Amino acid sequence: MKFGIMKKAKNAFKFRNSLKNKIRRRNDAGVSKVEDIHEIEEQEFVDAFRQTLITDNLLPAKFDDYHIMLRFLKARKFNINKTKIMWANMLEWRKMFGTDTIIEDFDFKELKEVQQYYPHGYHGVDKDGRPVYIERLGMIDVDMLLRVTTFDRFVKYQVQESEKSFAIRFPACSVARNRPIDSSTTILDVRGLGLMSLTGPVMDFLKLVQEVDNNNYPETLCRMFIINAGPGFRMIWNAVKPLLDPETTSKIQVRLYIHYV
Repeated sequence: MKFGIMKKAKNAFKFRNSLKNKIRRRNDAGVSKVEDIHEIEEQEFVDAFRQTLITDNLLPAKFDDYHIMLRFLKARKFNINKTKIMWANMLEWRKMFGTDTIIEDFDFKELKEVQQYYPHGYHGVDKDGRPVYIERLGMIDVDMLLRVTTFDRFVKYQVQESEKSFAIRFPACSVARNRPIDSSTTILDVRGLGLMSLTGPVMDFLKLVQEVDNNNYPETLCRMFIINAGPGFRMIWNAVKPLLDPETTSKIQVRLYIHYV
């Protein structure tokens, strides 16, 4: 199924820059529209935010996109001033990190070895057409992981994967489902994860990856299923849950033991 997504992506590559342009091109060809219904209130916020970005010269052409701006607004509860700060920091980070060319420039040649000690990856789509990301966090071995790669290289790999989602996965899924898709479903397998598993290096690793994701790719999680949650993990979850934003926790479902191949 994953290969089918990549094949559709060849025809969908230009879709990511502007959904409006995609709708216009499809209409010119006499094909049915990509369904893209905007809430009136959200549209007003996006329009106001867009004008603010234009005024402050903070709107590169590739980011002049309704859905990108809406994701950042949602991340800051539609506070335009706070969103502008987040947006400006994101643009600066992209310059410093070399994000715009990371798909072409970065070669994560140790991927197969990394997946032995941190099993993860995309596999197919969910029932709504969103990409599905699976991570077996309970099997992470940070000591061995750091023998085959470094924190810095792994973060670059994670950024590269995020960029691939916006360049390939989301556009392909949008075309396949005939509606805009810019979020994914995550399955987090925590079998074997307990209090003793969350050592300093593990927490540092997870925090680093999550910080980059939250600051620069907000609101890309549609929902998360935490599976194989034993007693150890439930203790962790009960302690962490009150610290999370209610909107975030509403996207997370914790399940007990689920067996799969």
